[in-house]
Amino acid sequence: MWTPVALDAEKGVLYAPVGNPSPDFYGQARPGDNLYTNSLVALDVKTGKLLWFHQFGPGDVNDRDLSQVSPLFSTTVKGSARNLVTVSGKDGLLHLVDRDTHEQLYELPITTRTGFEEKPSLDGAHGCPGLLGGMEWNGPAYSPDTKTLYVATVDWCGTFTRLPAPPAYAQNAHYYGGSVTPDPRDQARGWLRAIDAASGKERWTQQWPTPLVAAVTVTLGGVLFTGDLDNNFLAIDAATGETLYKFNTGGSVGGGVISNAIGDKQFVATTSGVVSGFFGGTGNATIVIFSLP
Repeated sequence: MWTPVALDAEKGVLYAPVGNPSPDFYGQARPGDNLYTNSLVALDVKTGKLLWFHQFGPGDVNDRDLSQVSPLFSTTVKGSARNLVTVSGKDGLLHLVDRDTHEQLYELPITTRTGFEEKPSLDGAHGCPGLLGGMEWNGPAYSPDTKTLYVATVDWCGTFTRLPAPPAYAQNAHYYGGSVTPDPRDQARGWLRAIDAASGKERWTQQWPTPLVAAVTVTLGGVLFTGDLDNNFLAIDAATGETLYKFNTGGSVGGGVISNAIGDKQFVATTSGVVSGFFGGTGNATIVIFSLP
């Protein structure tokens, strides 16, 4: 696991997003479903006991980790009050799951998904999302006021190649069994979407010129905060998707976004700087804080 867990504090249930199996691109070395990889796993937070699970990508050979099991929220779906969790990952899908019945209510694509069933081959198989596509480190946001989910994703495809023979396992080293060659960086994009939480229907969609890996934070004032890899911190109209304010932080924005109040003054903080070895980025590690006058 490499992304956040989610806690239902009232019921004492911890939800964990489990990543992909290894070797990543060589499925012949690990036949079967490979439980509990690419799964939402629900645990008793006090004992660690497995309560239930849902596997979204059995026997994955394309490194399409499950990465997010948040937010946890409650709303009315088809006339019934339900306790819900949104589940997403590098498969480029958003799933809505009932936390009580464990039923999946819907799934919908949140980035480009082409050549999805193509498996890594000796000659290479092109597919979307690639190794760096779909939902990465930061999950969706939910507005209880408008009952809307806000989702930021990466649109970046790649070519999946498998080794001719099973890879040897070595301690403290990657265990891949192949590789992925991302499409040229200038072809990578992002998506920002507003989705009706109950129905899964899109309210609005914006394509972004860079991958979107920063957190998305929504306020009751109808403002959405996030950032992009062109160094911009962004304030967006949550109802329409229109950019209301943009500020160049001097570094890539790919981390968390926090809104809080001290006394009567509201603050918004974000991180800025190099994002990761995969996504690169620019700028020194910085925390940037905004407030209204």
